[in-house]
Amino acid sequence: MKSVTTFLFSIVAVIALDSCLADAKEEKIVYPSPNQVEITDRIWSTFLERTRDITIPDVLDKFEGRHIDQVSKDDNNFWSPDRGRVNDETSQKRSHNTLRNFELVAEGHVADGGHFGFPWFDGLIYETITGISDYLLQFPDAAMEARLDEYIRRIEAAQKADPNGYINTYTTLQENDHRWGENGGNLRWQHDVYNSGCLVEAGVHYYKATGKTQLLEVATRLANYMYDYMAGANHNVVPGHALPEDALIQLYHLYKSEPTLAEKLSVPVKPENYLRLAEFWIEQRGHTEGRRPLEAYAQDAESVFDMQTIEGHAVRATLFATGVADAAIVNRNAKYIDAAHRLWDNMVGRRMFITGGVGAIHEDEKFGPDYFLPTDAYLETCAAIGAGLFSWRMNELTGDAKYIDVLERIIFNSIPTAVSMDGTNYTYQNPLNADKMNRWPWHDCPCCPPMLLKFTGMLPSMIYAVKGTDIYVNLFIGSKAKLELPGVGIVEVKQEVDWNTGKVNIQVNSPKPKKLRVLVRMPCWNEGDELPLGLYHSDLQSSENVDLKKGYKVFTGEQAKDIDLTFNTQPRIVCGDEHIEQLQDLCSLASGPFVYCAERIDNEAEWDSLKLSGREYVLDTNNPILGYTPIRSKDGAITAIPFCAIANRCKDTAYRVWAK
Repeated sequence: MKSVTTFLFSIVAVIALDSCLADAKEEKIVYPSPNQVEITDRIWSTFLERTRDITIPDVLDKFEGRHIDQVSKDDNNFWSPDRGRVNDETSQKRSHNTLRNFELVAEGHVADGGHFGFPWFDGLIYETITGISDYLLQFPDAAMEARLDEYIRRIEAAQKADPNGYINTYTTLQENDHRWGENGGNLRWQHDVYNSGCLVEAGVHYYKATGKTQLLEVATRLANYMYDYMAGANHNVVPGHALPEDALIQLYHLYKSEPTLAEKLSVPVKPENYLRLAEFWIEQRGHTEGRRPLEAYAQDAESVFDMQTIEGHAVRATLFATGVADAAIVNRNAKYIDAAHRLWDNMVGRRMFITGGVGAIHEDEKFGPDYFLPTDAYLETCAAIGAGLFSWRMNELTGDAKYIDVLERIIFNSIPTAVSMDGTNYTYQNPLNADKMNRWPWHDCPCCPPMLLKFTGMLPSMIYAVKGTDIYVNLFIGSKAKLELPGVGIVEVKQEVDWNTGKVNIQVNSPKPKKLRVLVRMPCWNEGDELPLGLYHSDLQSSENVDLKKGYKVFTGEQAKDIDLTFNTQPRIVCGDEHIEQLQDLCSLASGPFVYCAERIDNEAEWDSLKLSGREYVLDTNNPILGYTPIRSKDGAITAIPFCAIANRCKDTAYRVWAK
């Protein structure tokens, strides 16, 4: 069986590489680096500055255990104060310092306990480094860079303790004989491969931000070891938690784009191996010979090429689908492309919530069946981020604007919801209706803040794209960009957005304007569909704009220099598809890309019989709440704020997105 599998994998790898070479001359969609785009938008520049100045230091401080004296002993809201507790306060803080795990491994501790936190804490540190790296590209900070260099020193020291370059502090300290989940181990729990993928991604991003190769060399050494042990020797090991697939493809792209970079490292660099390893992990799903099956929870019940629906743990599922789409962008393999389309269509057409969140069920944090979209669903922050990354990759694969429609919905609703407006309190679950919602200062499983940093660090790269001499305007976020087009030179783009009026102005300054086309996305919510594929619809009348190229309106010549658009941002009533049993006779409010909700604090008199339908609404531009424009009913009975602003004004917040 192993020899047959090896033979088949080799054939697929050769076909994929041949296809990649054949497709090499085709113009690809290229997204700018985060430092090529300056966000000037009032809402988003404030958000990014707060994240840079407050949230990033807060996350690092809490990973280092500096928050222990700030946590109430009787606060049971997601916090496990007894984990690793000792009597001495100084020792207690030290025991909660996640960086101590790397120090213990570097000191030679093996299988003698002492690991703090869950097995995936290594990965959370790496993801935090990834996110901060993209912020450093936009906002250089010598002190922050020095702080991360100290993290990297400890990570490198821990890796040097192993002759193969293996590093996973939980497995080394707790169950060293179960590396990669083998010999009776549990890969679903241990996260060896997941953590390794996070390390690879961090190495790529930190190099791009600083030009430093120390972490990249650690990552490359580990990638070489994984390839040799897994794809090279056909050890059937796959990630128990997806993400490494996309990370290894990022490593492949980095070395292909900078051929001389390998000369700066003391380890071998073999880009094709990193692509093959990612494809190996994708293709071995559903083939469990020689290992414990991870089943549907971790997308291992069947081959992805046979999957008809997106299943299992929602974060794992969306990140796995992201990896499939990313591989398809490179290898152009029809099986990969078809699988990515099926998973995305099922996710968006039957299993996505109005805010772009996914993952209906608390048990296993998983997707529910088609059209199971309850108002109190689980909706983990990380799952929305995974759905956003998947949609972004699908836009890169296809050039279709519908994928940005979903990305926009997630960016304006699920992303800012994840952190409080003071920058130091977070959400894990994001139900659409709740009677008692509180944010937490930190979490026993703090996976969402690192993912939030990583996603928002990439945000400037998502606004525009380039393909040949075409510029794509994907997101309507006030910004300035300098984009390089082949045969044209540097093109300057400036965008101003006002969501109170729906007015967008895009100015393009090109040295060769006759060669330029500007393609501007026409959002589906402006046409009556809240999301592509019709799962939610509003009372807006469609303009039936047929003069579009895959959802983009094309501007050329003089038209492309100064583009004025006006979208309908009057408050609209939104309803769900008739197949969504939980939303029958319910509706919600929206304006522009924002989903709104009614908080009890604004609607006390109406709360017990809250009714959204049958009323007319206006944007109250003169009385902002938390910096956002509220929606108010003309009869004065209802006030609604954007969902992203929930739970910022009081404890035990009650709110409703959906009501009668």
